[in-house]
Amino acid sequence: MRSQWRALCALLALALVALAAGCGGSSGSSSSSGGGSVAPSEDKTPVTLTLWHPWTGDEKKIFEAQLTKFEQQYPWITVKAVGYPDSDTFDDQVIKAIKGGNGPDAVLSFGPDYDGQYCSSGLMQDLSNYMDQDGVSIDQFAPAAITYTQFDDKQCMLPSLTDSFGLYYNKDMLAKAGITSPPKTMTELMDDAKKLTVKNSDGTIKVAGFVPLQDFEQLGIYDLARMWGAKFFDDNGDPVLASDPAWASALEWQKQMIDYYGYDNIIKFNAAYGGDNEFSASNAFETGKVAMMFDGEWRTAFIKREHPELNYGTAFFPAADDHPDLYGSQRVGGTVVGIPQGSKYPDQAWLLVKFLSTDPGYITTMANQVGNWPVLAKTRAEASPMAAMTSGIVIATLSEVLAISVITAASETASSRLFICVTTMSRLEAIMSMSNSLTLMYPPYTFMPTGSAMMSHVLLTSSLFSWPCGPTPVM
Repeated sequence: MRSQWRALCALLALALVALAAGCGGSSGSSSSSGGGSVAPSEDKTPVTLTLWHPWTGDEKKIFEAQLTKFEQQYPWITVKAVGYPDSDTFDDQVIKAIKGGNGPDAVLSFGPDYDGQYCSSGLMQDLSNYMDQDGVSIDQFAPAAITYTQFDDKQCMLPSLTDSFGLYYNKDMLAKAGITSPPKTMTELMDDAKKLTVKNSDGTIKVAGFVPLQDFEQLGIYDLARMWGAKFFDDNGDPVLASDPAWASALEWQKQMIDYYGYDNIIKFNAAYGGDNEFSASNAFETGKVAMMFDGEWRTAFIKREHPELNYGTAFFPAADDHPDLYGSQRVGGTVVGIPQGSKYPDQAWLLVKFLSTDPGYITTMANQVGNWPVLAKTRAEASPMAAMTSGIVIATLSEVLAISVITAASETASSRLFICVTTMSRLEAIMSMSNSLTLMYPPYTFMPTGSAMMSHVLLTSSLFSWPCGPTPVM
């Protein structure tokens, strides 16, 4: 899964430069509200649905293999999956097709950037009637995911999987440079980046400590500005790009990093190691060309497939020195699914959308294999294997200072599965690399509270399970 943040960030970057210079079928209805008079699962007329998606490479194979499970559940429906290799222009292609009257029956997109446009313009159908008809509630999803799939009370998209973002760092490089822990402030990030940078005799960059450029990996200017508390709009909905000093602080920090490398040098480095290398085995971080980077959680799966030998760690992205309360916060958003206006088979497309957003087998398999976060907050107890595994379950709650050896010892007492709840993301990598006595059935599930601490609560089981670590975190 990839974020579609880049398109917005590119436009934003242009705006900030300017600011800086100045300082239907017979088997279904195609109505916009959705929901035919006959339940979609009752009409078994054979149809072929066209689904557009931006998965590529190994992830495309994994995704399309999962669609066979849908066809097994609904044998009268065949899914024709059409992949688009450039996720950055995917939604533009979708919009053009819908407006031209030749859009697909269903869409899976990598990011929520266009959801406001989809909902407000009617390009995507409101799913509310379908959800009511089939008993699908927004309460089934993590509230944070719902915030980016609806607009003006229109639920025109549903979340499928989602992304979280943070700092990746090469442990061996940090140790060699005498750095004992990943940076927590933006000053520390700059200082550590300089210590980790290796330059050639002509001043060009051999190894970059941290690349501050827009669109290197997943980094956008707002990802930097967010750590100073920058906002797009004030409480009245008025734009504050020109007046919020946080934007200036972020741009000044970025310029200082670029000046350190030299503009021409960092541009050459980006041309050599950025771009198409991001999602390949030649990725700059994976091959030791970059010591630290901002990226999404899916990178863990890429590293596992492509460079399992890499000794790396993950941490929260650093916060501005005067905003320690923002350490642990970052954007969240990922795969969304919907039914375009003009779909030939909207009722059947709803069954596919429902499968891609609520089916436990699909969600957990995809989350495991492509390294994304599931977004289902809870489900019925009978839908979870937890009920059959009540004996010998050990639950441990960790704090940042709890030694990993304690967890290893606890795992040795388990006669069945071991479920661990952690309160800090920095423990994940250590936990997941423990001995085989710890069995992780499913990938981590993240809850993103909105409180001042902004700490993630991660359940190393399935999001389908009940929360076993005390009170459920407030979203």
